[in-house]
Amino acid sequence: MNKLKIALLAAAAVYSAGAMSAEVYKSDGASLSVYGRVKAEIMNGYGYADQSLKTGKEDHPGFIGSARLGVSGESKVNDFFTAFGNIYYDLSAEDGIDANDRMNVYYGWVGMRFGDYGELLGGHMEPAAYRALAPVDVFEDWGFAGNGASLDLHNTGAASRQDGIIMYQADDLGGSGLGFSVSYRFRDSSDNTKNAISAGLSYDTPIGLGFTAGYQYNKAIDKSVTGDRTETILGAYYGSFGEPGFYGAGVYNHTRLNTGDHMSDGDVKYCTEDCAFNADGFDLVASYTTPEGMFTFTADWGYLKNQWNNSENDVAVNQVVGNITWNINEQAQLLVEYVDNFADGEHRDAHQDLLTFGAIYNF
Repeated sequence: MNKLKIALLAAAAVYSAGAMSAEVYKSDGASLSVYGRVKAEIMNGYGYADQSLKTGKEDHPGFIGSARLGVSGESKVNDFFTAFGNIYYDLSAEDGIDANDRMNVYYGWVGMRFGDYGELLGGHMEPAAYRALAPVDVFEDWGFAGNGASLDLHNTGAASRQDGIIMYQADDLGGSGLGFSVSYRFRDSSDNTKNAISAGLSYDTPIGLGFTAGYQYNKAIDKSVTGDRTETILGAYYGSFGEPGFYGAGVYNHTRLNTGDHMSDGDVKYCTEDCAFNADGFDLVASYTTPEGMFTFTADWGYLKNQWNNSENDVAVNQVVGNITWNINEQAQLLVEYVDNFADGEHRDAHQDLLTFGAIYNF
């Protein structure tokens, strides 16, 4: 099973705990399963600032507990049609946070599967272009930063989970190794999206080498705030992450965020027309899992350079990430993850010299 079939959005929550999920009901072609995980982390410095839900830095703890709980069900309509649904909650164990932050939907969708011809689903998930980014999305807390999600209005990026998405996707069509996803996002004023289209393509060769591509376009509601946004992605990978042996992946991302109508030429350095915020970035991942699968060693270099049209460059992300995971068994893991960002531009990311010690139990 390659990386994409482990991490793609419609299976991400289910496959991550698929072997451990408990089937609590099964009858006449219908089933219901419960799955999830519990996690405890100790973080140095301000590493917890990205993970904590508390608003005041002085209140951020160095120890964070969290959990995720999912319910997945499906019902066979006939030999061709199967209806399914999934809800996956993100739960915080922090004291003193807003009640609205205590429990949030991480994934949630309902859909129909059409035999071997793919599935149609709608709900809260990543858009179709995430297929092209999935090969480098392998870290627990950090990493995976050389893409459009590191820019302004990042909630509309292909790496981000979003509301109001309807998607059709299929994998390994006819045993060819070809897979695709296409999605449409409905209006969402919370991040100034009038509508959005997204597409992703993947191809697995017989020798274990795979290729991905993705495209996304977001149309703005109010262009006095910001303009439209496009994202183009190309990637490649070899092997299967987490399986014994070597895994490698690289993804290139180009994002263009048009300026809002309220901005004059003087607001954008050196720009006189067709002004936009452009970014080019990449993530390179290398991983090795020991023969018995007990340990996984993973490293990533993420880089993102952004600029206004014709302006001076600004390196927002130039970070390295390392992770060592001890897979005690299928349920339990201990991990150490480190990140340091060497960027020095005005918009640089905040990740500098952060260290996590974590324990995870999947069920």
